[in-house]
Amino acid sequence: MLALPAVVLVWALVAVAPVWLQAARSCFSTYDLGIYSQALARLSFRDPNPWLSARQVHIFADHFDPVLWLARPLRELMPAMWAGLVAEAAFILLSIAPLVWLHARGLLDRASTVLLSAVLLFNAGTLAALIYPIHPTAWAMLPWSMLAVAYCLRRTGWMLASLVLLFACKEEFPFVGLMLAGGLWLRGERRVALMVFTLSAAWLAFVFFGRSGWTGETVDYRTRLMPTPGQGLGGYLAERLAPKHLRRIGTLLAVFIPVALWAWRQKWKPDWVWLSLLLPMIGIRFLGMAWRDQYGAPLMAAAALTLLPLLLQRRPPAWVLIATGVLLFTTNDNLFRNARRAVFAPEVHPEECPATAPRLASLQRAWDVLGANPGGKVLLEGNLVANVAERDDIYMVGGPQPDDVHVYDLVLVEKPPRGNVRPITRERMAELITLWRSQPGTQVLIDDANVFLARGRFTAAR
Repeated sequence: MLALPAVVLVWALVAVAPVWLQAARSCFSTYDLGIYSQALARLSFRDPNPWLSARQVHIFADHFDPVLWLARPLRELMPAMWAGLVAEAAFILLSIAPLVWLHARGLLDRASTVLLSAVLLFNAGTLAALIYPIHPTAWAMLPWSMLAVAYCLRRTGWMLASLVLLFACKEEFPFVGLMLAGGLWLRGERRVALMVFTLSAAWLAFVFFGRSGWTGETVDYRTRLMPTPGQGLGGYLAERLAPKHLRRIGTLLAVFIPVALWAWRQKWKPDWVWLSLLLPMIGIRFLGMAWRDQYGAPLMAAAALTLLPLLLQRRPPAWVLIATGVLLFTTNDNLFRNARRAVFAPEVHPEECPATAPRLASLQRAWDVLGANPGGKVLLEGNLVANVAERDDIYMVGGPQPDDVHVYDLVLVEKPPRGNVRPITRERMAELITLWRSQPGTQVLIDDANVFLARGRFTAAR
C-alpha cells in the first residue's frame, strides 16, 4: 500500500519539517513551546510536579496532563524542546496506527485507510495545532483513534486503556467518558457503562477537587467560559457567534462535505453514542471560543472517526477520495503557503525570525554565553525561552511574574523588529533595551544588530 506511505511522507515534509525548521531558529513564543519544554526538562520522580518559572505555576496545577510522562524518556536523548516536538509529531502520526492495524487484519480496505489517515493528518485542526507547538491537547488524537477502534470492535479492556490515555491529555476529556457511560447504559451495556462511569467520575473528582490538595491552588480556566463582568447574554452569544469563529468552524467542517454526501446517499446513520462524545468538546470550544491552535485537533479526530463504522462496511467511491483531497488542500492553502515560504525563503519569512546568518550567529553566541554562566535568573524574550528550558530560573519579558519582585541577573532579547515580543509591543521592547543598557552596573555582553545580552541587576520586565 504505497498511497499511505506517500500521505505520511507529504505530511512530514509540508506539516512537520517547516515547524521544526522554525523552532530551530527560535520563531515560536513561549506559549506553549516554552512552557512544556521547561516541564519536560524538570519532570522527574524526584519532582513529579515541577515549578515552571516561565509560567509561574506548577505544571499539573495548570493543566492536568500526565501524558507528559510518556514523552519524558525522550529528554534523555535530546534537549527538552526537541523532545516535545518529536513527541507531538509522534502522537499525531500514531493516530493512524489503529487504522493501519485494522487494514492489516483485513477489516478496513485500503481506500478507507488512506482516506481516514489523510483526514486525520491534514485537516485544518491538526495542521493548526502543529504550527502552534506544543500541547498535549493535540496529543489526544492518538487515544481518540484507539478509542474509536476499541468501541467499534467492542474491546472493553482496550477501550478503558484508551480512555485513561485520553484523560491524561487534558482535564476536559473525562467529560467524554461520562457521555460514553450514559450512552452505553441507554444502549443496554450496563456492565461496561458502570466501569466507564467509575473511571470517569473518579478522574474528574481528583482533577477538580483532589488535585488542589497535591498541587496547591490550581488555575481556574472556567472563567474563560463565563460572561465577563457586566456582559449580558446577548453580548456573550454575539461574541461567540462572531464571523471569525463561524468561518473557522466552516473551515473545519468543509472537509466532511463529500463523505457526508456519500453517507447520505447510502442512507447511513452515524452512531448516536459516538456523536454524543463530541458534545463536551464542542460545548467547551464554543463557550471558550477555542476553535484555533491545538483545540481543533482532538475535535476533528473524534469527528473524522465517526465515519469508521461506515468505512468498515463499505468502500468509498473515487469521487469522495478526490473531492476530500481537494478540500484538504484548499482549506489549508494559507498554512501550506506559509510552510513553503518558511522552507524556501527562510531569510525573509517569518519576518520576525529570519534565518539570516548574522541573526543565527548572534543567537548562537548568546547560547554559548548562557551555557558558560549556568546560574542566576535570566529574563528572556518569549521566543527564546524554549532554547534554555533546562535552566532553573527563566522568565519571559512581559510574562506572568509579578513586576518588581524578581531581580534578574541576565537579560537576553532580540532587537526589534526581530523576535517574538508578545505580549508587549516592539516599541516597549526598544525602550526596555535602552533602560537596561543605561542602568548602573550593567555589563553588556552582546549588543549587535540582532541581540542584546547583558549581565547586571535588572527589575523591569514589562
